Amino acid sequence: MNDSKIKNIVILGGGTAGWMAANLLHKKWQHLGIQVTVVESPDIGIIGVGEGSTPLLKVFFDSLDIEESEWMPACNATYKNGISFVDWSTVAGYESYFHPFPTSLDFATFGFLYKYSTLRRQGLDLLAHPNRFSLLANLTEKRLAPLPAESFPFHFQYGYHFDSVLIGKFLRERAKEKGVNHIEATVESVEQHDNGDIKSLKLNTGEELSADFFVDCSGFAQF
Repeated sequence: MNDSKIKNIVILGGGTAGWMAANLLHKKWQHLGIQVTVVESPDIGIIGVGEGSTPLLKVFFDSLDIEESEWMPACNATYKNGISFVDWSTVAGYESYFHPFPTSLDFATFGFLYKYSTLRRQGLDLLAHPNRFSLLANLTEKRLAPLPAESFPFHFQYGYHFDSVLIGKFLRERAKEKGVNHIEATVESVEQHDNGDIKSLKLNTGEELSADFFVDCSGFAQF
């Protein structure tokens, strides 16, 4: 990006996707003087549901230097150890399965899972349920969070459950504090270059918004 002619980026749409993009782009390229603007329509609501994430959401917040103690209370967030599948199998004792986010310790125990499963298929009466070989599956059964002591030598991965409306608001305020522009307006039409690239957005406020690069986070509104 050092030699790029991109100086203005416009993101269409707020919510979780739009404000995540805004925070990341600003964090990555603010030193180059690139201005990020989010156009968010007050007439298009956000789908307000509880959401669950993979461990990549922790990577996202870590990349922005945002601590869990800051964003989790603001977004009604809890820890997520994995995904539970009910009616996974009709075999007695194996009806449900908890798919964990892996820890480095699991790479050792999963070897035993493979061996036990192979021997069970060969007729030996062995307990080979995957849940028995996963650290996070066992933590979940005991209703424990994936927060080991600092002396624990193994790496953990985990996700989160959170309120999607609240996390969008949190990221919006964070981005605005850092210098991201926020325009509340609805796009009425699009101007294009001869090659089909977007030239500008015409807003219901009468403003025409140009940029060097556009990011579509309009979701079901389908820009």
